[in-house]
Amino acid sequence: MNQLLPLDFSQQDLRHRNFQGQDLTGANFSGSDLRGCNFQDAILVGANFQGARIGQSRSKIRILIVRCAGAAIAVTLASAFASFIAGEMAGVAALIATGAVAVAITNAESEIIAAVLAGVAAVIGSSGIIYFFAGNSVKGLLLFLGSGVIFGVAVILFFQVVMELEKLSKTSFDNADLTNAIFDEAIIENS
Repeated sequence: MNQLLPLDFSQQDLRHRNFQGQDLTGANFSGSDLRGCNFQDAILVGANFQGARIGQSRSKIRILIVRCAGAAIAVTLASAFASFIAGEMAGVAALIATGAVAVAITNAESEIIAAVLAGVAAVIGSSGIIYFFAGNSVKGLLLFLGSGVIFGVAVILFFQVVMELEKLSKTSFDNADLTNAIFDEAIIENS
């Protein structure tokens, strides 16, 4: 069913909005930032996209990287500080507690789990290096190799999240009806 009046979305930041399946006949999106929007199966007959920014938005990926770096640094620093002040077991307890809190407050999001694993790998790897140079080369090598395995799992998990975000951050016009839509002067990248 067509709208009674054309919808005006002009000159707006609409990044990552979901317009899937909506009837947007004659809608005005001119000059708007539409990166990451989902127009799948939408009716966009005669819609105006003149001067709009269409394509991939990197903002979600930047936020993801900052959040992961923060979680990894927090886990590493909490463990290192506790180990320095109160000994190795306190460092392990701080590592577990900080990681558990980070995972709990983010509802166990995959990217935070990856960051916590990276922090754990950093702590275990640095402990391995310390043991190795202190003369306990077997324990040092085992800890260092174990940290490599944990870090590998973290990297795989993190890149799976990034690949999923890459897919979601592009403007999608899959199966949309773009009959007579206007794209003059639109900036279209990775759409």
